[in-house]
Amino acid sequence: MRARWMATLAVVALGAAACANSNAGTTKAATRATTTSSGGGSAASIRPGNFPPVDAPGITPTEIRVSGVTSTTNPVGGLYGTAADGVQAYFDMVNSRGGVYGRKLVLANRHDDQLANNKREVEAIIDQDNAFAVLPVATPFSFSGAPLLVQNDIPTYGWGITEEWSGPPNLFGNLGALCNGAGCPYIWWPYVAQKLHKHRVAVLAYNVPASAQCVDTLKASFEKYPTAKIVYDTKALPYGGTDMSADVKHMVDANVDTVVSCLDNNGTLTLAREMRQQGLQAVMILQNAYDHDFMAKNGGFFQGSVVLVQQAPVETAPRFTALQDYITWMGKAGYQTTENSGIGWINADMFVTALRNAGPSFTRQKVVDALNRETAYDAGGMAPPLDWTKQHTDRHYPRSCIAFTVVKNGKFVPQWGAPGKPFVCWDGNPSSVAQATSYARQ
Repeated sequence: MRARWMATLAVVALGAAACANSNAGTTKAATRATTTSSGGGSAASIRPGNFPPVDAPGITPTEIRVSGVTSTTNPVGGLYGTAADGVQAYFDMVNSRGGVYGRKLVLANRHDDQLANNKREVEAIIDQDNAFAVLPVATPFSFSGAPLLVQNDIPTYGWGITEEWSGPPNLFGNLGALCNGAGCPYIWWPYVAQKLHKHRVAVLAYNVPASAQCVDTLKASFEKYPTAKIVYDTKALPYGGTDMSADVKHMVDANVDTVVSCLDNNGTLTLAREMRQQGLQAVMILQNAYDHDFMAKNGGFFQGSVVLVQQAPVETAPRFTALQDYITWMGKAGYQTTENSGIGWINADMFVTALRNAGPSFTRQKVVDALNRETAYDAGGMAPPLDWTKQHTDRHYPRSCIAFTVVKNGKFVPQWGAPGKPFVCWDGNPSSVAQATSYARQ
């Protein structure tokens, strides 16, 4: 998988409010280490078989215990904590089928780093929780606890949108190694422009480095794949600002027909309202906007917009087995499917895949090594394939995949993938956007 989610990194690193208007869920998170009950089978009902004993933190004859850390409490209402819902739902499914090596999977603690305290909460996991592994990790700011997890060789799985996920062999982000900035063109946006027959693009970002970097990436993308021309760009928008009238006026004067937002959802909504006010009828290309509640409420401003999604959208049809499992088990727990919960589900699948491949005499190192031997890991089709023999360090890995949806009447409709194959992929270093293929596990 070469799905680097560069623009999402730029947005969420600002504390994106992608889910600010969502009332999703029954997230059972507290501000520090809150014990979470695991469904799908009790410790009494999952009994050890003829498996060898394992002497490792968090392992008992009946349980495999992990802890996670997310930015559940945040000022913009982002539903980062729902990543733990995805992990819990996956564990419920596995536990209902007998667990792993006769042991129940337990998400023992959900830590809340409140955006600013990631290192502190990771220290608590290491010093207090007696956890075998760490998952999920979902923080839109710096993953400051990462060095501690690397030093202690703890298998860790999370939302891989920050640079800390690139490099260490025991850190498994859902994106693999990141590639961003002016030297990292992506084919996704030029592909959308060609598919929609658009030619004049505007790109808007906040006046902070993380967002501004998104503009550099987009410029590099359209320079390499010149399906359209960027005719207006800005890196000067104040974060949290509400007046975009001058920028939209420039876009009108430049005859813009496509707008790419490097803003959070609240900023993008402000932009869309101003575009309507000034009569600018341009399609919007959005990342970090796969939020059903937000779009149901505000979809009138985004009719026809293209939304990039980094996992298989729940709207994919026909549904393949892993996607149906995700929807079913999230529903059983009363959780709402969100972007972060889907990533949490993928994180849990990574962990269980590694456990099973490591064998019944597993250790932390064996679990790390097991996933690092996978050359086409795809979470049963929930994600495009990752070659973990290369994915930690190769920032130009030769496959780029993404799922596209189009907003229609406040709903997400999969676009351009084949039926049941949500991901559009390009192999190698394509010279043209036309070299696209659809991917799903066969």
